[in-house]
Amino acid sequence: MLKRSTNFYFFLVLFCASFLSFSQDDDGMTLLKDADDKQIKFENYYFEALKYKAIGNYSRAITELEKCQQLFPDDKSVVFELSKNYFHINKTDEAALYIENALENDSKNYWFLEHAKKVYLKQYNYPKAIETQEKIVAQNPKKTEDLVLIYLQAKEYKNAKKTIELLESKHQFSSRLERFKQMLSNYYGKKSVVVKQAPTSNTSSLSLENLKKSFKKNQEYKVLKEILSSEFTNKNFDNLLIYSNKGLDLFPAQPMIYLMNAKSLVQNKKYNEAIDVLNNGIDFVVDDTNLEIDFYEQFAQCYEALNQVKEAKKYLDKVNRLKNNINK
Repeated sequence: MLKRSTNFYFFLVLFCASFLSFSQDDDGMTLLKDADDKQIKFENYYFEALKYKAIGNYSRAITELEKCQQLFPDDKSVVFELSKNYFHINKTDEAALYIENALENDSKNYWFLEHAKKVYLKQYNYPKAIETQEKIVAQNPKKTEDLVLIYLQAKEYKNAKKTIELLESKHQFSSRLERFKQMLSNYYGKKSVVVKQAPTSNTSSLSLENLKKSFKKNQEYKVLKEILSSEFTNKNFDNLLIYSNKGLDLFPAQPMIYLMNAKSLVQNKKYNEAIDVLNNGIDFVVDDTNLEIDFYEQFAQCYEALNQVKEAKKYLDKVNRLKNNINK
């Protein structure tokens, strides 16, 4: 944790003690100096921000953090927390702006880099996500598998293959990496694509019909994701199955498509098939707790339907554990 926030509880103690701190002058007793009072106000606002974030009131947390920023404009912990709260309410442009500001002042901060990667992935900004993940790997080589995944999602198959070969040469392999390798063997024949910039088209205001027309023309993942979400919300499970199957062919490294495909299978009571799809997709989830929870909930639902109570409980326990940790 950053210096100011790591000293938070220390300052709470100071806050309590401060009311007993006076100095004598010609006029008698005087309270703490302005600088000390400013620090106490900062810590109070910061504590309030963390409290509201913990209960999911991210907008109020942002308000409290903005008060902190008025007191100490250059505090990195505040900028970092602002980015995280904007991320939680899906304002990724603001989240990116604040985390980039934090990285300007502390470019090697590991936790800043991890969060920045999450923001870029949510924006489908794969070039920046890759650049950031490479910096993470430089500090923590164990994160190289995640770099492979981002290469796959960006359809940079040559770089993914090269990185897998590097890990193999170092005898660093796992079942997850084996799945990546299998996926590559199926899709390596397709043209490697280097994504130069994140998609800029605004799809949020398009009707489902227009989304489908746009997808037929451009086959953008961002558009497909909107289609799948809409079909699921409208309970059009047959269409959900059709479009998620198309998605698995076009974007085999996107976990959300596996999840939607499994949900369509669950609705058709094809629980074993759904479990296979979920097992194939879960390895592609990286640094997305809400998505991971959704996967585990589907696993639990399938096993409950199959009367496999022990397996269902295992996944429900994972759900509860993740939910308890989500705001930490």
